[in-house]
Amino acid sequence: MDNKAYHKYTIRNDHYYRMVHNYIGNIGNYSDSEKPLAFFSYIAGGFGSNIDKQLRNIVDATTVNGSAINVSNVFKMVEQHREKPCTHEHIKDIFNVNR
Repeated sequence: MDNKAYHKYTIRNDHYYRMVHNYIGNIGNYSDSEKPLAFFSYIAGGFGSNIDKQLRNIVDATTVNGSAINVSNVFKMVEQHREKPCTHEHIKDIFNVNR
């Protein structure tokens, strides 16, 4: 996940390049897991109107599903998880929506 301190975050070219080539493309530098990367996600205060298309470009370039989620929704997920824990599969489903 990549947390961004923006009110209306958009994936600029340099951020696209970093996600595709540095983070996803070089996941072996960050993880020794034999399992493939399950998803990528951006977390921000809000997103620009083209965020779905920008996510799709990353998905198309990497074949890894992704998402963008508002930080307040992340807090809600954590609170709900404390009361009723989510399974790994459910969390994966949430972050694999490509929007």
